[in-house]
Amino acid sequence: DVERGRFDAHNDYARSEWGMITHAREEGLEEGMKLGLEEGAHRKALDIARVLKQEGWPLARIAEVAGVPLSELEGLWERT
Repeated sequence: DVERGRFDAHNDYARSEWGMITHAREEGLEEGMKLGLEEGAHRKALDIARVLKQEGWPLARIAEVAGVPLSELEGLWERT
């Protein structure tokens, strides 16, 4: 019957939409977690760089060991 066909079509559409929303949400969560991990690793590298600077290491060596660009370290310590 026509009403049943409309109902089924609506349910198919709703299921499809829900699937797309769920997939997009999962992708967003994965991307957010990845960005969070990268940010955490970068903060840890900066913490290491700060300790090495306090120990009197040259900036070029700190950049090499901590994995932080020299230009970023120079900018960081010019402000302080």
